Amino acid sequence: MSTEPAASSGVASRLAARWHSVPLLGQLGPVALGLVVLGLGSFAYLSVTGRALGPTAFAPVATLWVLFNGAGLALFQPIEQELSRATASRRALGQGGRPVLLKAVGYAVGATVVVGGLVLAFSGPLTDQAFNGAGVLVPLLVLGLVGLAAEHVLRGVFGGNERFSRYGAQLAVDGALRVVVPLVLMLVAAREVGAFGLALVLAPLLAAVLTAGRPGTLGQPGPPLPWRDIAPHLLVLTGAALLSQLIINAAPIAAQLLARPDEAEAAGIFISALVLTRIPLFFFGAVQAAFLPSLAGLAAVGDRHGFGRQLRQVVLLVSAVGGLFVLVMAAIGPFALRLLYGDEFVATRTELVPLAVAAALYMVAQVMAQTLIALRAYPAALIGWAAGSAVFMLALLVPSQLELRVGAAFLAGSLVSLVTLVLFVRARERRLTETDR
Repeated sequence: MSTEPAASSGVASRLAARWHSVPLLGQLGPVALGLVVLGLGSFAYLSVTGRALGPTAFAPVATLWVLFNGAGLALFQPIEQELSRATASRRALGQGGRPVLLKAVGYAVGATVVVGGLVLAFSGPLTDQAFNGAGVLVPLLVLGLVGLAAEHVLRGVFGGNERFSRYGAQLAVDGALRVVVPLVLMLVAAREVGAFGLALVLAPLLAAVLTAGRPGTLGQPGPPLPWRDIAPHLLVLTGAALLSQLIINAAPIAAQLLARPDEAEAAGIFISALVLTRIPLFFFGAVQAAFLPSLAGLAAVGDRHGFGRQLRQVVLLVSAVGGLFVLVMAAIGPFALRLLYGDEFVATRTELVPLAVAAALYMVAQVMAQTLIALRAYPAALIGWAAGSAVFMLALLVPSQLELRVGAAFLAGSLVSLVTLVLFVRARERRLTETDR
């Protein structure tokens, strides 16, 4: 009688037990599925757009994609983070989070108005320097800010209340919309930059509307929250997020700005390579959605042992994913770039692998920053990203070939941020140990 079924069952049981022993993994499921759809949708959007427009015309749309995603992460992700952290902390203490939600909405509206106004005020330089004369992309960027603000506020509510199914659903709808409209445009042989830009910025706005439901039911009444107890934190987090996004998103923008007229096609290909190597960051979005509120809840009740165990699990998980992606880029990176964008997009392993390493380091640095946020050590997160951003900008001053210059700056900035943030986390852990004693 064969023992193979029994052995297989035993392995499956052990794997299931291992999975359930790490609660965070179960929470990641719905968000991870949503992010898979969003990631596929984003790269399908880029692939379809790159094939329809070609490298030169694709460059301003790729820049819009970078600015659009960078604005969401820099301006509105801090709102999601603090809303999620504060809501989870209050839930752990048996308190309602409605006051936090109301303050987050007010802050999001104010940020959208201010930044949108600045974008319109500087539409001329943006059109000339970032969008290669495609002025239609400027108002589209402003429209996109509205949808991103709505999405991130809702995600903060969903994450803080552990409604990860709704969180994942919003991501999936956003991703699906990013696929459908560009495919329609390609089928009707559209070649207008503005049409593909509109397809990008409408997706989050529609996703927020379709998945909002009744978020008010997730914000139960609770102790009042004065502005002085949240606004300074949000401002510091916004500064930290802007600096972190400078490292990850200024690289393609720098390639666009530093390129000479005869390097326009090379810049478009390099931007495409940078976008390709950002794939692991979609995975980190799933980790953050469950990791930050879970860590904040553990910190609120003083569970130092659980806090440390969860941090170690996430560092190992994220490091493994980043390392695996680096190996994939080393093996099939050039082929993957051509497959995604077309035969005109050619890059070598020596260009792709350092970018993949930089993205992996950046992702682990994000874990450290989230840990500091959960501990409410906001200035430490700001300083960590400031150090990396300063190194990034200094590295750009070193004269070299365009791809090498920008790639080295990205790698150096990510590494310095990671080292600085790790030092802050370790110092904070020692302080907690001393306090407990």
